[in-house]
Order: sequence, then structure tokens, then C-alpha cells
Amino acid sequence: MRTRGSAALLVMLLLLTGLGPFATSASARSVHSTSEVDLFPHGNFAQPSAWTTTAQTSFTEAPATYTESMVADQRMTMVHRRDVHLDTITVWAGSSPTNSNYSIGAPDGASTWSTGPEIELTAFDVSGLTDYELVGIKMAAAIQIPNTLTEDTVRISVQHTDGFDLLKTFAHTQGNVDYINNSAFEVDLLDLMNWTWSDISNMVFTLDYVSAGGVDDSRLVVDALGLVITVRTPWYGGEVASASAVFQGHPVPMMAFNLSEGTTTNLAVTDCGLTPAVNGTTGHWESPAFTAPPEQTAGRVHVTMASGNLEDVVVEYATAGETGSFSAFTAMMPNTLLPDAERYMLKLSVTDACVGGVAMDVNDPTLSLTGRVFGNNDGLNASLSRWLVFVNDELVSNQPMSLGSFTHAWPIGEHLEPGATSVEVLVKAWFTWDSDGSASESALEITSIGVSGGFDIEWDEDPVCQNPGDQRLVEDGGGLILPLLRRCTDDRTAPEDLTVTFTNTNPSLLTVDLTQGDVRLAIAQEASGQAIVGMTVVDAAGNRWTDAFTVIVDAVDDPPAVTEFPGIVPVERDVNTTLNLTVEDLDSTSLTASTNRTWATVDLAAGTVSVTPPVVGFQSVLVSVCDQTTCSERTLDLEVLALADLRIESMDFGDSEMRHGEIISMRVLVRNDGHADATGVSVRCETEDQLLGVETIPVLRPGELGSVTCDWQIPPDAGVVRFIATVDRGLEIPEGDETNNMAEELVSIDRALVTDGAESSSGITQSTVLVLSIAVMTGLLALIGYLMPPKIKKIQ
Repeated sequence: MRTRGSAALLVMLLLLTGLGPFATSASARSVHSTSEVDLFPHGNFAQPSAWTTTAQTSFTEAPATYTESMVADQRMTMVHRRDVHLDTITVWAGSSPTNSNYSIGAPDGASTWSTGPEIELTAFDVSGLTDYELVGIKMAAAIQIPNTLTEDTVRISVQHTDGFDLLKTFAHTQGNVDYINNSAFEVDLLDLMNWTWSDISNMVFTLDYVSAGGVDDSRLVVDALGLVITVRTPWYGGEVASASAVFQGHPVPMMAFNLSEGTTTNLAVTDCGLTPAVNGTTGHWESPAFTAPPEQTAGRVHVTMASGNLEDVVVEYATAGETGSFSAFTAMMPNTLLPDAERYMLKLSVTDACVGGVAMDVNDPTLSLTGRVFGNNDGLNASLSRWLVFVNDELVSNQPMSLGSFTHAWPIGEHLEPGATSVEVLVKAWFTWDSDGSASESALEITSIGVSGGFDIEWDEDPVCQNPGDQRLVEDGGGLILPLLRRCTDDRTAPEDLTVTFTNTNPSLLTVDLTQGDVRLAIAQEASGQAIVGMTVVDAAGNRWTDAFTVIVDAVDDPPAVTEFPGIVPVERDVNTTLNLTVEDLDSTSLTASTNRTWATVDLAAGTVSVTPPVVGFQSVLVSVCDQTTCSERTLDLEVLALADLRIESMDFGDSEMRHGEIISMRVLVRNDGHADATGVSVRCETEDQLLGVETIPVLRPGELGSVTCDWQIPPDAGVVRFIATVDRGLEIPEGDETNNMAEELVSIDRALVTDGAESSSGITQSTVLVLSIAVMTGLLALIGYLMPPKIKKIQ
């Protein structure tokens, strides 16, 4: 039950437009879509920063000592850890068998000293500890050895049920050993035996100053000797851990009814709400017909009481289809769901009470929770250790801290406020213990919290735009920009956020796209014709506006397209040079071409321009290409050069035979066939494997013939020798033709003549034979020269 005192609840209207319960008027809009909404996304614990965690001592704001609350690793964990609870008590010796009575009891400044006699202490009163478990035991001795021990020693020993143990020997000290004015001297005794409280009570400690003879080094002063005993003791306490998170930003699934609407009988609207007009009587209120939001289901009805109790109000409901009459009213059991129906009516019967408000949840909002309690729960009070879940500071469930896994789901519509846009979830864990002191660890772990029932409805209309209209363009005339989005309106989406797509029936004619909200038409090169452009404008919800317009591109006869020539083309005077020419005309196949120079011609079929310039210098040739209507012109810039052209005209070696060992002269004739002087003309003479020499002709004018001579001694092993002559081998002289600068010739070499001074048996001397041979050879050479003059082989 809720109690509200504000009169504003009497006129509570449905704050959410999409949740209006009264279907009394038609709307032009339609439901675009509905979707489920997670009302508590923090319940997956993916964002620990969304949660606020605390751990405190029960009923105080003091920080908890043994409890921790955290959200990490996608889970909520509230851990309670208690170590063993220990108390440490010191019991002092109660008697001395050696009558060292100043040393019994707690340290008080009175002491017994000795330089020889033993001091024994015993009778430890542990009667108050016998019910507890022994955890630790130490000897604590308040003693002093004032001076340095050089030869004497001090021993501390203990006698117990299992025998005798020497605990400590002091020897060769460096000065005053003072455990009276400082902390007592301690020795751990726990491992000496398995102790019983009787063993502990009856232990006898002996403190003995052992003199080596002669003058004593110092003395032993004993103020007190006790046992430091640690035991496990029972205890109790309580701590509470909590974790809370708030999700904001979405309306809760609640519908509020306006109590001033509908039909009332014997009920009046007062400051508190609806109350019977006559005390002690019953009044009735019937709501107008209402429906659940689109694609949602009706949940539970919640009545808020301004005064009185819920038992003073009877809630009934009636149902109907989309058309037709309502059923009879049926009593509604508390906290039950309305049945499925298209339309509903509610009826309230109020007796001696005041109803502050009526609401209905949608989709039965439910909090679901999954987790576990693990650990040992040792020492926890089962009735006082619990975990609780709150929604908007109202208790939803109170669960025991029982070990094991759990899954729960609770309806929470009664804890939600109509019109609210936030949901707060709070989890608390109470750890209350009444323990024997043993260690314990318990933890509440929650892996998911969800709040269902949230929904969202999208209402939308189609966007509306203005058609740009049909367009007429000219081939090669450029594109066009048409406004579109600035002339569009939509009920939910801004114009710049609308999405536009296009269709194009003739993509080879033009391309269409959107740029900065405008339609951009780009015409293809050398294209004409017609295209229909379709436009589709879509808003964020998918609603659309479609339309189309026509684009006509008129054809234009384009002039021939002639490519540019290179900047300056070098050519040689009086030498024909052919250059490439590229011409295109998509609109015509009959082209003509001409130039402004008689020595320049155009061959359109071959795509060339041929020039034979007669004058040295810079010359320009205007090339014109025309179709039936227009012409295109390009200028060809020429640099006309006059160049030398050197070549080997011939090589000769004289008229005599070439024999081994002889020195010959190789004569090379060089001619300049070009149009410019050649100066410093180098001529290289060589064989295949030997350089004969390099000679220079100072200058050769156009048409002039020059020569050089290279001498060479024929080696004795030469057979057939290839002689090579090369002019301008370093390409230092610019020439029109650099491929004719070398010539070569094969020559056969004879053996050298042999002379011994003897005559033959026929009386003819060797000299005579030699003269005759020379004569014969000369005749043969003359005959050969007459019939076939020698020919120089020129290597191109």
C-alpha cells in the first residue's frame, strides 16, 4: 500500500505520450516500431563505476572491519571474512620454592638478586582459561644482568611434565642486560610438548647465576616471570554491506489514470482524492475505456491510498474486443495480472477511505536476480544474517543467508512511480555472528540483475520533399547542382540527417549523387540522350519519400581533338623527319588536314606529320585538322639544325705484299657528307687485338675528304688480320648519322722471304728465282687489279 498526501495525485495524467490509456481519438500517425528496453542495464555489472558500494558496522556509520562490498569482474560480491578470534593474557608466577618472594606476581620494582643460588618460580594461575583452546604460550622474564659477563653465565631453564629444557644461556655479554626497564625477555614454549592446562600451571622455572670462581662478574636480578598465553575466545558482532545503482533516461512502464475522468457514484473529489460523499457509505468510480500501449500487454492495477487501507477498496475490471460491448465487471484479486484483451475498464468501490491514485503497470515489470551464497557461514546467526533487495527505497524481498545458488524473480510494478524516468536497485547483506572464535568466510555473489517490462514505441510519418523538376542540358556543357534536402521536412529527423538514394535509367549518360544535401548531375563526356532519375529520401525510422525527374542532354557536334606536340622538336636541315600526330573525332569520320609550310605534310591515315626544313633555325608549322563544320589547330615548333656527317670512305695499305716483320702504312680516307664543319676529327686505327694509333684531322668542311696514316710492324705470327678504322669514336662531334663512323677490312699476311747464297744444280741462282717470282707476282697483281679493283668493306 502507498500513502500519498498530495492533491496533485488526483489529476495525475499519463506523462508518456506513447502510454496514453484513453483511446478516444484517432491519430494520423502510426506505430513505426516497438522494442524492448532494458530498464536496468547496470545489472550486468560491466560498468563498476555505475555502482556505489559501502560496508559498515551494523547500526552505525563506522567502516566495517571484516566485510567488503565490491563490483568487479562482471559480478557483485559482498565478502565477510573473520580470522580466528584470539585473546592474549599474561599470568605471573604465584610462588617460589626458593622463597624468592620478591620475584612472584607482576613486575612491581621489587626483585630478588643472586650471584650463585638458584631462583625458582612456579604456580601459574590459568583457572580462567581452561575453557578455551590454547593457541600460543611464551615465557616472559623481567630480569637484569647489570654488568658485563666475561666468565660467569646466567641460565634459564624449565621443568615440566615431559622433562627439563634449557631455555637460554647468557654469556660474554657486552654490557648491561636490562629486561626490567625494557620489554621482558620472551621465549616461545609452544613446541616443547603437548600442553595441558595442568602442565602449564605446574611448570617450574629456574634462573641460575653460574660463577666461574673468584670475583663475580655481575649478578642476576629477577623482578618477575610470567607466561604470555594466547587462546581462541568466542565473540559476536554485526556488519552490513550494500551496493546500489540508478539507471536514468527511460520512462518506467506505468500508466496513471485521471480520477477526475470517468463516472462516479457517491464519490467526491476532495483534497485527498476520491472519497465517499457520505460517511459510512460506499461509492463507485468507473474509468473510461482504455487499451494497453501498442504491442504491449496490460499488467497489474495499483491503488494508492491517501487514507484508509487497501481492504477498504474493491477493484473490478471489464474487458472487450476491438469492437462490441464490455463484459460484466469481475473482481480482481490483489497483485494479479489483467487478462489479455483489446480494451479494458476499471471499477473501484470505496468505503470509508480516500483513494489518492490509480495506476497500471505495463508488461508486468519484474526484477530478476541470479547469484549464490558460498563459504562456510561458521558462526553466522542464521536468523539475523540476511540479504535484502530494494527498488526505489522500497523493500522487494528479504532472503536468508543460506549457502547455495539461487534465481529469483519479483514483480515490482507497485514500487514504480508513473512518469518516473529512473530505477534504483539496492542490495544489502547483513552479516551477524555469534562465534566461538573460529575463522569464517561467507560471501554473497550476484551475477545478474535485470528489470524487464520496459518498451519503446516509435511513431513516424514519411518525409516530404519538393521535386527539382525536369532538366534539359547540352552535351559537354558541364553538370548541374539541384537543391533537395533543404526543401525536405520530416517530423522526427533533421533534413541533414535524411538519407538519399538515387536510381538512374541511363548511367552511361550521366552520374547522380548527393553532395552537401544537393543533387549533383555530372554528364559523361561526348554523351547525349535521356535519363530518368529516381529519388528516395529515407528518415531515421525508415519512412520514405520517392519521386523522379527527367534529364535530357542535347547532342553537340564537337571539333576534332588534336593532341599537343612536344615543346620544341629538334630536326636536321634537308633531312626528312616524321612525327606522330593523334586525332580523334567522335562525331565525324571525314577529316581533312593541312599545314602552312610547303615542306610539311600530314598523313591522317598513318597519324604522322613529315617535315623537311630547308633553313637552319627555329621554325613553326601550323597543323589544321577539320571536319564538316569546325577545325582544330596545333602548332609544331621545330629547331632546325645543320650537322656534320663523317664516314670512312676507304682504307689502303700500298701496292706491295705484306709479309711478316715488315712495317706497313695504313691510310684512312674520311669524308664529311654533312652541312657543317667538323673540327678535331679523331681517327682510330686498330686490329682486333692491337691499337695501331689515333690520328686527328684538324678540320673537314662539308663535302671535303681528309686522310690519316697509321704505321704498324706486322708480327711474325700474323695470318689474316682484320683492320678497323673508326672516326669520332667518342661521339664528340654532333652528326646527323652516327652509324657510319666505322669500317673494317680483312687482309692476308705472307711469310717473310729466306736467302742462303747457294745456287741450284741447274745454274739458276736464288736471287734470279726471287726476281722472277716478284715479276710474276707483280704481273698477277696488275692483272687482278685490272679485272677486279679492291673493295673496302664498310660496317654500318
